[in-house]
Amino acid sequence: MKTMPYRKWVDYVIGFLSLVAWITLFGSGLLISSRPYRDHLAASFNWHDFIIAASLYTYTNVAILTCLSGVIGGVSSRLTFKGYQAETEDQDQPADSDQALASVSMAYRVESPLASMCRSFLVYLLYIAGLAIGIPGGTTEAISETNAAQYLRMAGLLSLLGFAVGYDPTLFHAFLANIPSPIRKKTGEHS
Repeated sequence: MKTMPYRKWVDYVIGFLSLVAWITLFGSGLLISSRPYRDHLAASFNWHDFIIAASLYTYTNVAILTCLSGVIGGVSSRLTFKGYQAETEDQDQPADSDQALASVSMAYRVESPLASMCRSFLVYLLYIAGLAIGIPGGTTEAISETNAAQYLRMAGLLSLLGFAVGYDPTLFHAFLANIPSPIRKKTGEHS
C-alpha cells in the first residue's frame, strides 16, 4: 500500500482555518442568541435557520468548538513532532514503562488531526453525559437557556480539554501520576 507523502503546508492550512473557525464560532456563540432562529424553526423549517441555530445554540456550538480544539491540538502536535523518528527498541529487552509511554505519546503526536478531533468529541460526550446524570428530575429546563458566563465556562473548559486530548492524551496520565496517592496503612500494621 502506497502512503501519501507528508505535506507540512496542509497542516498549516488546516490549523489556521480551524483556529479562525474556532474564534468565529466562539464569538458568535458568546454574542448572538440562537433563540430567534430556533423560534423561526418552530414555526417552519428551513435549512438556513437550522444551520445558524445549530451553530449558535450553546450545546451544539460547544460541540463544534471542542472538535475544532481537538483538530488544533492535533495539528499543533503533528507540526511539532512530525520530524521525530522513534528509535526502535531491541525486542529482547523489556520496555521501561516511561519509554513505553513516550512511544505511545509520540504515536499520538504524529497521528492525523481527524483522530484527535474524534478523541476531543469524546470529551464533549462525557460532559453531556455528566449533565444528563446531574440534572435533577431529568428535565432539560436547566440547560435550555444559558447566559454568557455559563457559555464562557463551558466553552473554555471543553475547548481546553479538547485541545489537550488532541495534542497528546498521555499528558493526563503524566498529570495523574504526579498526584499523591492517599496515605495507606503499612502492610505490617494491624487494626
